[in-house]
Amino acid sequence: MMLAFTSLGFAASTIELNQPYPPAGENYSITALQNLTPLTLDGGTSAGANPNVNFVFQGGFGVRYQDAYGTLTDFGIGLYDASSAPGIQTASTGLNIFFDQLVSSNGLSATLGHFGLNEYSADADPSKVAPTISIYGIGNLLLGNFSTADILGSHAMSLLTALDPIAQTDLWKLDLDSLVGPNVQVSGFTLAADTHNGAGSPMAVNSDPYFLVAVDGCECASVPEPGSAFLILSAGLGTLIITRRRTRDLFSAR
Repeated sequence: MMLAFTSLGFAASTIELNQPYPPAGENYSITALQNLTPLTLDGGTSAGANPNVNFVFQGGFGVRYQDAYGTLTDFGIGLYDASSAPGIQTASTGLNIFFDQLVSSNGLSATLGHFGLNEYSADADPSKVAPTISIYGIGNLLLGNFSTADILGSHAMSLLTALDPIAQTDLWKLDLDSLVGPNVQVSGFTLAADTHNGAGSPMAVNSDPYFLVAVDGCECASVPEPGSAFLILSAGLGTLIITRRRTRDLFSAR
């Protein structure tokens, strides 16, 4: 988040990042995706895509995608027009956040930017993108796909900084624990674009994208994975069996 604030008002070129990209000092990596089907986020691929930073929104992570004709295009997280290629529908770019180990949903949030709004549920511009998110748990199993309507209905989106008319900067907090509940083990999540904006209006074919700024509250999950629990249980059973065998041998000797 500090990167976004310190770079405001200064011209900075778009930087393409290696994939997957591990932000310094963080316990997660960022992978860019394209061809995502909005809402279900099926069909996404990292082929031809890379994370970028500083495109339009300084300090924000977006996606450099490759269209059907091989043209590289800097973009954020949003809907892009692939309809000029036969049989290809409009898709969404996206960013996948993958944690080094399971983290707790308690306090887990993503800071997002560039919505051009001070109140998300009203007066949304049809050209402005809206977020959708898929969250994954133990074994990367899907915990749920959440549309903009789901996010607003759960009060998971809150304004951090008001819209600056000069810098066009607005930052928002997306609470994952408001969506999946507390004390849930999370392995990662995918951000993409919804087909409706915050006011519920259908989006334009192309959208004005948003950007990921930071992931906060990435604390390690305190509950062991089932595999770890199985090992502990197995060790306990093994000790019990050995004890019983020793007791049986002792009686036999008598």
